[in-house]
Amino acid sequence: MFTSVDSNRKKVEHPSTENVQFSQSLGNSIIKESKSGIATQLENLLSKNDEYTKLQLTIFGITFIASILVASITGIFLGFTFGLSILTGAIAGIFYLRLLAKSVGKLGKESTGVSKLQLLVPVCLFIFASKLGSLDIFPAMIGFFIYKPAIIFYFSRS
Repeated sequence: MFTSVDSNRKKVEHPSTENVQFSQSLGNSIIKESKSGIATQLENLLSKNDEYTKLQLTIFGITFIASILVASITGIFLGFTFGLSILTGAIAGIFYLRLLAKSVGKLGKESTGVSKLQLLVPVCLFIFASKLGSLDIFPAMIGFFIYKPAIIFYFSRS
């Protein structure tokens, strides 16, 4: 893979192509093994080419953009803590929406009902915001529900 030069002989030596191919395959396997769970899930989500996945990604994108916009505006006009609380709530809302979408995607295939796991997200957000002094509860809950206007916006434009 590397080119070495012997200064005494002034000759350039290149490794054989077998070593290069072996080192590239070794590098690819190391990269594949080092991917985290989130990166693997994101790759699986992006590799699917169905309508439901595209809908999910579009709604997540709209929600994320709306979250950044609302958190920035409130951070500027109402204070940094208020904006940070809204952003934290919005991130929890996106996580809640992802869990809900994952549960709905399994309906009919693997399960007969929607999982209740996603209901822990607003509870944990409330506990987290109440225990942490740098977050306010009310703006965090407002931020949590930013996904709802994003969904309304998405379906009203079509």
